[in-house]
Amino acid sequence: PARIHMGIILKKEGKLEIAITHVHEALEKKKDQANLYVFLSSLYEDAKRVADAENILKQGLASMPRSSDLLYALGTIYEKTNRFPEAVKSMESILKNDPEHADALNFIGYSYADRGMNLDEAERMIIKAMQIKPGNGYITDSLGWVYYKKNNLDKAIKYLKDASNLQPEDAAIAEHLGDAYAKAGKINEALEMYKKALKLNPGSNTLPKKINNLAQHKNP
Repeated sequence: PARIHMGIILKKEGKLEIAITHVHEALEKKKDQANLYVFLSSLYEDAKRVADAENILKQGLASMPRSSDLLYALGTIYEKTNRFPEAVKSMESILKNDPEHADALNFIGYSYADRGMNLDEAERMIIKAMQIKPGNGYITDSLGWVYYKKNNLDKAIKYLKDASNLQPEDAAIAEHLGDAYAKAGKINEALEMYKKALKLNPGSNTLPKKINNLAQHKNP
């Protein structure tokens, strides 16, 4: 526990390599703790050592192949490294063992929606996830995004507004709501949400373009 605590402190201080050493030493004593593999993987990711992040999760899965925590973390790495089929497969492995795993359901559903594929299945999975975790802003956002992709803009705006109220500091959700407003021709509302999203995420490359395009549309 002392080494884990030290790893958390060092991570906050940005001393990632030292943190990795401490958590590795903790893992040597507790090789049956999935959360240690996940934490160590996150440290590797922060240190831009993605291959190591992936490998440490696979080491954990070698002895704990049914661990939802390990499979979920591995799936997110696959997604970040543009290996979508492998990401879905990892999440499906979770659902074989735990069909009520809301985060895995939401992950697959949102991933499908974002790619504009399997939208009926995405809707079904996300609705199930919402029933398991009611009031979750990220799952609510996913359902709104499905409806956006289906061009059901009334439902999209409804759920994306709910999501934005549940997660008011999330830039991606604010941008999604802006997209839905823009697609519905509600320019003022879209601009308001895009500006909010940009305030939350000032480093965005897409939001200034969206704001500029809408402003020109509003004032030709």
